[in-house]
Amino acid sequence: MDTSELFELFGKNIDSQEVHSFLEKHPSFKVGDPDYGRQYVESKSDGVDLLFEPDDGPQGGKTKHLRNCQTIFLYAQGKDEHEKYPGEVPLGFSFSDSRADLINKAAPERTWKIGQGEVDVTFPNPNHDRWDLGDKLISAHYSKKTGSIMYFIVTRKKA
Repeated sequence: MDTSELFELFGKNIDSQEVHSFLEKHPSFKVGDPDYGRQYVESKSDGVDLLFEPDDGPQGGKTKHLRNCQTIFLYAQGKDEHEKYPGEVPLGFSFSDSRADLINKAAPERTWKIGQGEVDVTFPNPNHDRWDLGDKLISAHYSKKTGSIMYFIVTRKKA
């Protein structure tokens, strides 16, 4: 499976025919239980998690009809018990890239440090950098201990 196939799920409802067809084609994905209006669909063996939630954010109660694919997590080997996502990552990024490699490939539009918020791109050891892909955002999240990439998150931009 490649990212273009995953990206086609953005905005699709968890009960839609497109999502059902995707899950039939990729049986390694397991649909999790809803939790406060959020619902994860995970494939540890493919290194991918999908997050479905209402367009306006998580809501309690019966929201299945509102849960659309908002976020795709692409994992590095071993992170949260996942295998490494084997497909291509946008912008030519790779899990073996260092943070400097990512920044050399494309300048991030935002750098973030938990507890401080947005910081300058030169800030040492941020939690993540984020790049604008037009209709999507991609962020690289780094290990606090090693600085290596733990996962990439691709998020659907809301209109």
